[in-house]
Amino acid sequence: MRYIIFTYFLIATTISFAQSNQEIRLADAYYKDGEYEKAISIYRQLAESPQNIAFIHKNYLELLYAKQYNKEAEDYLKSINKIYPNNISYQVDFVDYYITVNDSAKAEKYYDKIETNVLENLANLRSAAQFFINKQHREYAERLYLAARSIMRDPNAFAIQLATLYRYTSQKDKMVNEYLKYALERPNNIRYVKNMLQLSLTEDEELQAFVEKIMDKLQNSNEKDMYADLLIWANLQLENFYAAFIQARAIDKRNQLQGENSLEIGTLAFENGEYEVAEMIFSYVVDNYPDSRNYIKAKQMVIKAQEIKIKNQFPIDTTAIRELVYSYDNLIKNIGLSHYTLEAYRQKALLHAFYLEEFDTAINILQNIINYPNADQDIIATSKLNLGDIFVITEQPWESVLLYYQVEKSHKNEDLGENAKLKNAKLSFYKGEFKLAQEHLDILKNATRREIANDAMDLSILIKNNTILDSTQKALRAYADVDLMLYQNKYQRAQQTLDSLIIEYQEHPILDELLWLKAKRNKDIGLYDEAIDLLYTIVNEMPYDILTDDALFEMAVIHEELLQNNEKAKELYQILLRDYPGSIFVAEARKRFRNLRGDFVN
Repeated sequence: MRYIIFTYFLIATTISFAQSNQEIRLADAYYKDGEYEKAISIYRQLAESPQNIAFIHKNYLELLYAKQYNKEAEDYLKSINKIYPNNISYQVDFVDYYITVNDSAKAEKYYDKIETNVLENLANLRSAAQFFINKQHREYAERLYLAARSIMRDPNAFAIQLATLYRYTSQKDKMVNEYLKYALERPNNIRYVKNMLQLSLTEDEELQAFVEKIMDKLQNSNEKDMYADLLIWANLQLENFYAAFIQARAIDKRNQLQGENSLEIGTLAFENGEYEVAEMIFSYVVDNYPDSRNYIKAKQMVIKAQEIKIKNQFPIDTTAIRELVYSYDNLIKNIGLSHYTLEAYRQKALLHAFYLEEFDTAINILQNIINYPNADQDIIATSKLNLGDIFVITEQPWESVLLYYQVEKSHKNEDLGENAKLKNAKLSFYKGEFKLAQEHLDILKNATRREIANDAMDLSILIKNNTILDSTQKALRAYADVDLMLYQNKYQRAQQTLDSLIIEYQEHPILDELLWLKAKRNKDIGLYDEAIDLLYTIVNEMPYDILTDDALFEMAVIHEELLQNNEKAKELYQILLRDYPGSIFVAEARKRFRNLRGDFVN
């Protein structure tokens, strides 16, 4: 008999559940179709059975709010809170309801109940806070975490949760404080903290304020290395490499690290074109850690920084180049030719080739590196590319093609391989094999390194723009010839050819490229005013040309960096920002403009 009763009860329950489930689906369908009254009518009946609440609650409550059935919503919430007195989600709904109807006193009353319950059982804290966050009441989530922190008497408790809350509410000062607390508690997660700060502190003013905060912390804390590390990070974001070095130097001294951090900052300064600062940092490592494993690299980088500074002057001082060669020779002599000094040996070869025109010496050095036993494959590949470049200059293009293809094959899908493919594309371009060049360039448009992809795109556009309307390709061949002359350092002949081509092709699409090429050459030899005149022609006579924003940005840089005419540079940057908002130079132009305006003066 008991079995029969149980079976009957089970069947009845199953039928009831099936009927409820069918009605829930029907109400949900009305809800989705916008037939709200029909949906509410069914939800209202379903709400009388507690087992249905979890399935209808969200939609039902939302519709009651939408139709402003406030009394019904209140009664419904009172009912389910009696049925489920320990369900924090429904308790949070009550707070949300009273906020919705602008009854702040009752909202506070119900929040206080939740806080009391949570503080008695902290296991519910995070879920309760998340329910408030889901309802867009982050201030209550904050209050819960702070109350729990207080009762635990732990000023660092829930730091990451609070930091996240403050990040979403743009309370950046509070956010920073919490991330710092989190970093103190979890020093192994300092990278995560930096990543979050990088996402949040997007303005230089915010980073500068962060620097000031960390400086204060550094002076009043025993956690010197952590705060110094964060100070280095912030100064690197601001590209203040010297300030970053000061902290790196302190870390190296405190932890006897043989200049490792200093060397890293020097390398970053070098990569960002801050050669004076880089040379100073590398010299510091050389002078203070002569017996360390960092000495050789630092010594090489000192010479390399000096080299770039010399190369950026015009005319090139060949005596200074000779001194650099001597510095490389002296380094290799003192340490010996080894895997550690092959890079210095390669740099020496480039000086012989590209500045002293001692091609045989350079070729001999590069071949020695390529054949050096067990040499790193990257330096072998780089030396092959350099050797190929020299063969282009000495008019042995087939040797160049062979070397470039070898690197393409050995470093496929790597930067060196893509660079080799770009060099082969340019070589095809120089030879007038535009179709073959285009095949290479089409592949390189998706290169992993942005600079290679951009160069490939630029050359591809140049070829397309000057072959579509000119089936003879005469103008493009003339441009390729003069571009090769410049690459081969045949400057006088190139200059004369450029002048005649600019006259000949006044009405041809190639004119902007010719003007751009001559402007770059004039800039390289110190004829800044002449370069600006040519760039001005592109900007004003070809305002919709593909090179217009390039020319405008280049004019501004010349005024800023070479003529120290900051007002004119600022004016040009402003024109670029206003008239060419889609330019790839916008971000850099905005940064330079604001710097010239004095926004970031310490």
